[in-house]
Amino acid sequence: MKIVKNGNLMLICSNEGIIDSGKDPAAGLYLEDTRFCSALLLEIDKRSRKLQTKFKYDRLINRYLLRSSPLSSHFDVFLEETISLSGNRLLIKLRLNNYSGGSVDINLNYVLKCGYEDIFVVREQNDSYFGLSEEKADSEMHSDKGLEHEDATAFYNIEKVLPSGYYALGPGESIELSGYLHFHKVLKSESLLKKMLEDRPVKFSGKSIDNLPTTIKESIGDLKMLMIPTRYGDFPAAGLPWYATIFGRDSLIFALQTLNDLPEIAKTVLKVLGVFQANEVDDFRDSTPGKIIHEARLNYLSLNNQIPFGSYYGTIDATLLYIILAGEYLKSTDDFETVKKLLSNIEAAERWIYEYGDADGDGYVEYLPVSERGLQTQGWKDSGDSVSFKSGELARPPVAFVEVQGYLYQAYHSLVYIYERLGKRERIPIILEKAKTLRHNFNRDFWLEDEKYFALALDGNKRKVDSISSNPGQCLFTSIVDDDKVDPVVKRLLSPELFSGWGVRTLSSYMKRYNPFSYHNGSVWPHDNSIIIMGLLKHGYTLEAKKISSALLEAMKKFDDRRLPELFSGLSKEEANGDIVEYPASCSPQLWSIGTLFTINRALNF
Repeated sequence: MKIVKNGNLMLICSNEGIIDSGKDPAAGLYLEDTRFCSALLLEIDKRSRKLQTKFKYDRLINRYLLRSSPLSSHFDVFLEETISLSGNRLLIKLRLNNYSGGSVDINLNYVLKCGYEDIFVVREQNDSYFGLSEEKADSEMHSDKGLEHEDATAFYNIEKVLPSGYYALGPGESIELSGYLHFHKVLKSESLLKKMLEDRPVKFSGKSIDNLPTTIKESIGDLKMLMIPTRYGDFPAAGLPWYATIFGRDSLIFALQTLNDLPEIAKTVLKVLGVFQANEVDDFRDSTPGKIIHEARLNYLSLNNQIPFGSYYGTIDATLLYIILAGEYLKSTDDFETVKKLLSNIEAAERWIYEYGDADGDGYVEYLPVSERGLQTQGWKDSGDSVSFKSGELARPPVAFVEVQGYLYQAYHSLVYIYERLGKRERIPIILEKAKTLRHNFNRDFWLEDEKYFALALDGNKRKVDSISSNPGQCLFTSIVDDDKVDPVVKRLLSPELFSGWGVRTLSSYMKRYNPFSYHNGSVWPHDNSIIIMGLLKHGYTLEAKKISSALLEAMKKFDDRRLPELFSGLSKEEANGDIVEYPASCSPQLWSIGTLFTINRALNF
């Protein structure tokens, strides 16, 4: 599967450049969480041979050789098809060269199949979670609805001007043809996300990272694909193909990973997420005032309120990460005016901590899901089975993740810095006291004395969820760990039960639920490792940071596309005989995995 994107329109095709869902179920042309077209095929009335297909982030080029007539003993006509994306437009250029000694008539025709399918349905065709039967999903996938369509949520339209018909070429003659498809989606209801989007190619150039190593410069095309054009600037989407939209946690972590090199992205992230900040209680969307959004969507199921992801807030950490990014952005850029304009967002986020984040008043931030259709686990490890005891028993909410308390601690110190700079000093003593109390209680309540390590979480009964996981590694970054506990944590992270040789696993190989092919119970996530690396550097563990960084780089070189994916298998080097084993449904390119390259670069040059 290959992906092309430059704006909000996304093209998915086979590795051979064929856009046909009959051959690749995900193939098609997508805009705003809708697959408008499941096929775009060029038909030629001559015997042809595909010569090659080339890809760039914003285009694909197909090259063919044709026979001028059935009697011709060799290929003597050359056809080059360039399909490029720009904003919400697909542009086509055809170049034909006749190298035969006679005239050639060629009939060209584009076949376009339009279905206007919800991206969730494409991804999960027979998933009963969405209330879809196999028959309905199948019929939806194979219908052609033409260039105009209407459903309960939107009007859809495709402007079509494509090369079609007979074209005559004399001996040695060449011709160039062009055409386009322009995709439109008009909603029947208001949407913050829709209002924010712009129909244009991305402006992000990547020039600011031209001086960085090749591994990072090679990711510029991927970053351009991930960018969402908005009126506030280009906003980084979480991952392609299924997460080509706004995600709070993902964009905030990426902005922290790349702040020193790409401060303009951090600025856009703060502005856009500030616009989406919740201002009401909405149980269906897990929304409470001051909370930073988890995910925004424009797909049919969300717009029709069958699922809550149109504007969904089921994340326990994004609000804390927002405060952290605001503070780090101010430190890094000294952009006083931007942060001053965001002050109301920052203050609302602080109020959320006290009024909603701490569900039971114990000083910790916990998640307590309310929406039946939303996420039931609301940390970055959001699988339903990702919070378990050693025994395999699942923790019951409200759950206080260990790394979230670290985010809370750092958020408190970010608030102190911001308020000091903005002259709002009256709250500083209160916040500092909260931070001091939190750190003391955290090192008491989460510490597993027998293991010399921190628990994964506290469950609803304040029991320590005693699985050994990667989560405490992130606490090194936020500086909540007492000095005497840092070294035991580092040693455990680099032990064979957690470190696979390619990276730190999400869950120890000794745990009951360990599975190297699970999403969060034994796989390796590059972004998780990047936060651990940042923490190691902060505490002076340079060799350990370089060891993990080098392992991730070595792993990246073993993937066919030479990218760091969203995640990969937790199998050790020894188990796989030195090979890297992929996770089957990993997104690539993926935002915070690209951000990990920036962290690795810092570690290796520390």
